[in-house]
Amino acid sequence: MKQKALISSADIVDNALTNYAQNIVSNMTTNPFYVDPKPTLASIQGLITLYSAALLKSLDGNKADTANKNATRAHLEDGLSSLGNYVNLTAANDLVQLESSGFHISKVPTPVGILEAPILQMTFGNNPGEVGYDISSDPKASDYVILYTTLPAPVNDADWHSKLVSSSKGILTQLDHKKDYIFKAAATSPEANKRNVYNFSNPVEQYVS
Repeated sequence: MKQKALISSADIVDNALTNYAQNIVSNMTTNPFYVDPKPTLASIQGLITLYSAALLKSLDGNKADTANKNATRAHLEDGLSSLGNYVNLTAANDLVQLESSGFHISKVPTPVGILEAPILQMTFGNNPGEVGYDISSDPKASDYVILYTTLPAPVNDADWHSKLVSSSKGILTQLDHKKDYIFKAAATSPEANKRNVYNFSNPVEQYVS
């Protein structure tokens, strides 16, 4: 994944936004990579000035002052977003040019790889033909895949039933009543899906009422 300037500044707190925007203007002024900024740096500087004044007034002001601060912040955010788009188009993913702009730069995601086998717990369901599952969650997981079958289990995983779930906890339904089942689960990732390789939990047997 190629890097780019982050055009949203919504997550920057009020007191830090002025310095962030001012740093961008300073970095892009006379920057040979950005000879014709759109919008102009002068217009961004004007938005910074208005926001800074409104922010200062809102600290000990009334509701109207706070509303004005929010409005001037929104205008500054819009201006920075447009300028960020210009930076991304001009830099064309060149990291040196991107970093010289002063904008925050997106991070290169770390490959997730094939995740470790989770721990699976099964419980009785509230209704016939149901069981509950609880897979130890992994923050890197895209989803979870559950394999299940009645006993005796086939040797080949391809002969088991499978269900892809987005939550690590839930209910499996529409199982055969009064049967002994066996279950196992794995956390999915782009790499695991691409290679069709998963680390499955230890199998868990569960009676389905």
